[in-house]
Amino acid sequence: MIKRSTLALVGLSLVAGCASSPVAAPVVVNSGKADDPRRIQTLVADCMKQRGFKYVAWVPEAKVSDDVEKAYLGDYEAMKKERSQRGFGVFADFVYPEEGEKRVIWRESDSPNFAIKNQLSPAQRTAYGKALTACRSLALKQVTGKVVTSDEDRAKQENEMIAQRLDRELNADPKLVELATAMGDCLKGKGGQVASLRPVDMSRRGMQEFEAQKQKIALNDDIPDKGLPDGQYYEPRIPVATARQYLNREVKAALDDLECGKDFYAAYLPRTDEIARQVEREFGGGDG
Repeated sequence: MIKRSTLALVGLSLVAGCASSPVAAPVVVNSGKADDPRRIQTLVADCMKQRGFKYVAWVPEAKVSDDVEKAYLGDYEAMKKERSQRGFGVFADFVYPEEGEKRVIWRESDSPNFAIKNQLSPAQRTAYGKALTACRSLALKQVTGKVVTSDEDRAKQENEMIAQRLDRELNADPKLVELATAMGDCLKGKGGQVASLRPVDMSRRGMQEFEAQKQKIALNDDIPDKGLPDGQYYEPRIPVATARQYLNREVKAALDDLECGKDFYAAYLPRTDEIARQVEREFGGGDG
């Protein structure tokens, strides 16, 4: 499994079934443009038919538990429950792999098109994939005006836009700056490492600390990572006993982070959710 460097909004491990999908709001967009995903999928199906392929218009329904959604939006009790079990979401899947499977919000295999594609010969599957990439790009441009070259390019553009808006809007918000500074001072008092007091950096610092530890393990294991784009690596194989030691430290750090950032997260996370939803709408919403 390739670890992609994507925008980490919060310390929750929610996984989309399609590896190239952007990490953003873990729920289906509901807005004035809620029909955009369906419109895009209908256009994709028509385009694929013109190219000689069967394709069923399909919009995945992303499902998460109420507790996870509350944690995503900064609810203290829900975040505490989440972090007590999973820390920042970095090493938990090595200890509780079955839990990680339950947190997949949708899978590529859920789509009716998965079976359609897999019934084709290898050469036909290649042609199908190329046609689908082209049709998705055409449909997205027709509905939203956005120009993308692939699912990966779309994810990259979405994440870059989210990052730009978070920096522009949240790092400059006086109230969030005040809350982030107070959180940083609290963490320093507990012996934590705080490199930046900017709100966006404060929201990511814990996850990034443990992601760096996991990456170090990955880059020093026996799984070659050569040939991957910058910022990508194969997930390491970590024995459960070893992973549990990392997770125990991660849980403690995550709870300290939450106690110091209780007020910060309650104000910050709903804003990130709002921005992620807005950007997702600009790119046509959560179509499959």
